Amino acid sequence: MSNLVPVFYQLLTNFEASQLSCGVILVACKNLSKEWLETIKRDFASKESPTFEAHYAYDKTKNMLGILVEQQKLADTHFFALRIKDYLAERQLLSGSLLIASFPESSPSSGQLIMRMMQEMKELDRYGEIKIYEQLSGSSGMEQATILLVNHDEHVNEFLRIYLERKGYLVTVAHDGMDGMEKYRELTPDLVITDLNLPILNGYQLMEKIKHQETAAMSKIVVLTDKRLEEDVQKSFALGASDYITKPFSPIELEARVRRLIS
Repeated sequence: MSNLVPVFYQLLTNFEASQLSCGVILVACKNLSKEWLETIKRDFASKESPTFEAHYAYDKTKNMLGILVEQQKLADTHFFALRIKDYLAERQLLSGSLLIASFPESSPSSGQLIMRMMQEMKELDRYGEIKIYEQLSGSSGMEQATILLVNHDEHVNEFLRIYLERKGYLVTVAHDGMDGMEKYRELTPDLVITDLNLPILNGYQLMEKIKHQETAAMSKIVVLTDKRLEEDVQKSFALGASDYITKPFSPIELEARVRRLIS
């Protein structure tokens, strides 16, 4: 089964480029087989008009069904979600909540919409509840910025994750370079904080791969490391780093630099 994040990210990007609207539905459900997914597609296709088109993807690692409905506003998406909920509940496939949104009504940025919805789904636990995704905002009215933190030190990861989340950022953690690259492709975060001493793929290799990703806007990169040699600093900036911070570090200073880069 495909991971719905990259599938929907590509679809949403295409809709944004074409200036088309679409509805998004995420559903917590029991483990769906390929046969069940095809049955759901077929049953709803037979009930809709020929012009209605929906895309389905199931993430078996998160037990989450994603549905993207073309050229539907939030009200229409909500109505379709009610039918999806009843259908899954009747067949004992529903296991939790539903979260719905519509692009561009719910968010002006299609690239981050699905990832932020996935984050919010983790907080929902009421069976059968349909929640409307609301754009998170701060005093500036901007959406929460997303940060990918790549570090093999679990203590650093936990400390920075809690600190940055309290400052209003959405933080995803990766423990090695390969994991970091996979999550980067899934999330396309606003900013990456990476160490240079990473297992599997080191920080230089990670930055090199990010540099060659075909995205609308490359994420800002902050290097956080104990390497102090001038050659390490120069190589990091040559690979696309926007800032270079050495350990030990001040979390207040780091957050100030992060805020400056994102703003």
